[in-house]
Amino acid sequence: MFVIVFRYRASLETIDALKDAHYSNPRGVFATGLARFAGPLEPRTGGLVLAEGERSAVEAAVASDPFVTSGVATAEILQFRPTWPPEQAATVSTGSRNAASAATAACHGPHPRPAG
Repeated sequence: MFVIVFRYRASLETIDALKDAHYSNPRGVFATGLARFAGPLEPRTGGLVLAEGERSAVEAAVASDPFVTSGVATAEILQFRPTWPPEQAATVSTGSRNAASAATAACHGPHPRPAG
């Protein structure tokens, strides 16, 4: 499993102009299914992606990201081995595609559907 940390080097206006391309990049972490969780840092100085897959695939996806290719952000890829929660960590470390969802449910419970 990997943590990808994007650090912005440009104004938020410039970042926002590239955000759609960042999410829709056909070779990126989102379109290739590598991303499990993602969101902006607070304060908004960058973003974080939790990704699962082969290191070479994660590296290629990050290298193709419009934030990186245009130079508006740097990206650091950190690999880690999940150990908590214990009952979910074994599933995640074996590469199960449903592990992130199971871990989220174990930590936060089921998410209610909105009324209406």
